Amino acid sequence: MEPFTREEEKELVERLDALPLASLESYIASARSALGNKGLAPTWRPRIEFGARHAEQALSKAQSVAASEAASPPAATPVTSKAKKAAAAVAEISSEQEADEE
Repeated sequence: MEPFTREEEKELVERLDALPLASLESYIASARSALGNKGLAPTWRPRIEFGARHAEQALSKAQSVAASEAASPPAATPVTSKAKKAAAAVAEISSEQEADEE
């Protein structure tokens, strides 16, 4: 089998970049396993090595993004007015009292 063409490389890179973290980890594990297989046809080795290299880069980027998202403050939630909070508390107490009476 011939090495990847530029178009095939581009398609593989796009697919790998779109994979979620768990899928990238699985892809890398499979690639490593294949590369460790003595029965692997030598013509496949460059293709698998290319995919594994890029998958590791994509995983690193995805982990960085996930870490930065986890470190950033949560999105602003709408502020509830004191009157709305008080009304909700009264409604909750009323519903609890009704449940107790039944």
